[in-house]
Amino acid sequence: MIRTALEFVRKEVEAYMVMREQDQNYTAGNVVDLKSVVLPDGTVNVTDTTHVTVMLVGVDEERREGKRPHYVAAEDKSFYRLNPPVELNLFVLFVAHNNDYETALRDLSDVIGFFQANPFFDSSKYPALNASVSNPDEKPWQLIERLSFMLYSLTFEQQNNLWAMLGSKYIPSVVYRMNMLTVFETKSNEKVAAIEELKFLGSSQ
Repeated sequence: MIRTALEFVRKEVEAYMVMREQDQNYTAGNVVDLKSVVLPDGTVNVTDTTHVTVMLVGVDEERREGKRPHYVAAEDKSFYRLNPPVELNLFVLFVAHNNDYETALRDLSDVIGFFQANPFFDSSKYPALNASVSNPDEKPWQLIERLSFMLYSLTFEQQNNLWAMLGSKYIPSVVYRMNMLTVFETKSNEKVAAIEELKFLGSSQ
């Protein structure tokens, strides 16, 4: 599900940049990468052939009150009890690493412009949201229902800690908090009986 979301984001940001720049140096497949910006050995993992690299740098769960179980009908008129959908916050780093510093700044502005224009995605309005899932009927856990984005402002100290964690010097970049609602697990061994009759308590008039 995380891979599904980030592959969708990569393609959408790239399509936006290609359309916006109208430049021979911005062609589909050569603008945005989805990968770690630093290899395990500490080598910086960005290339001159692309402009922006997308990397996941953190995950936490969005906990809300009032989440309820979901019920799916079984063949014997009972129901399977499923846990509520999982809602996650993913912290996504967009690094503009063109060798020309001014071009890198323009690329970073394009990323910000994309999310200013497109802060929200759901599967009803964006059919391509789950396009990378090859077999959704057998692997529903790879599907997502909704994505929303908010610019996540880092202090200088937080930026320093982030790049120290990555083992690299600062490169022009921005972090977005991506809130993701996932399709819940569709299998369960917990069955509950159907409610066949409602009884009202209290004296009759």
